[in-house]
Amino acid sequence: MKFKFYMAFLVMVPFLSGCLFFGFGNPKDPEQELFDEIMTAYNNRAYEGSIKACEQFLAKYQRSKVKESVMMRMGESFEGLLNRDYHELISKGMEEKKARASFLAKHGSYNCWEVNEQGLRYNKEMFRKLLKENPQSPYADEAMYNLISWEPDYKEDPERVQKEIKGLNGVLTQYPTTSLRPKIYFQMGYRFQILYEIYSFAKDQSKRDETKAQESFQHAEELYNLCLTFPEQTEYSQKALRYLDLLRNHSRIYIK
Repeated sequence: MKFKFYMAFLVMVPFLSGCLFFGFGNPKDPEQELFDEIMTAYNNRAYEGSIKACEQFLAKYQRSKVKESVMMRMGESFEGLLNRDYHELISKGMEEKKARASFLAKHGSYNCWEVNEQGLRYNKEMFRKLLKENPQSPYADEAMYNLISWEPDYKEDPERVQKEIKGLNGVLTQYPTTSLRPKIYFQMGYRFQILYEIYSFAKDQSKRDETKAQESFQHAEELYNLCLTFPEQTEYSQKALRYLDLLRNHSRIYIK
């Protein structure tokens, strides 16, 4: 992700160069200035400012070379807003209904929120729009990844875990050269490790299945090993090594 936004910045360099060529201290190109405003606001978790600047950018510069970068940032700003002003409140002890009411009172005007059994979620409109407009975009793999629906609680239900694995595998199938591969390999391995525990130790014994448990164990092991083939991805290599060790030592991560 950081690499792609760096490339988007490089696309804007000619605008900066033009300013420097015609004289030091001249105002920056308005397009570059607005793009910088988006990046600064997002990096400071000022998501309302980022969203507003994204809306302005997409309205004014519909043919910009960094349009898709801005679309991704806008979608991620909505996700960031939801996390900052909703999920973080719940994690600090606030009741979900109270957190939801507080959030919608502040941000309901965006009209992009959905309510389901897990609570509030972003409707992922910008990610869908990006994929629809250009499925071969350099950001298409990340947009598709962001469309995956994550389960807040598996409830020892294999189907809930398998649904996420299917979404992750879909990104790899559609975009086999994606830079997200180490991350996805780890996340798939982690979920197969959870499936192994469900099939082995579920409280509901009707969900136990020795054959599926062994298959899930093998899939988890294979995926963690694939993740280890990307040494430059330090974060996921370290995680894969740690969870592979837990898996092989039969140390549980889900069912205690």
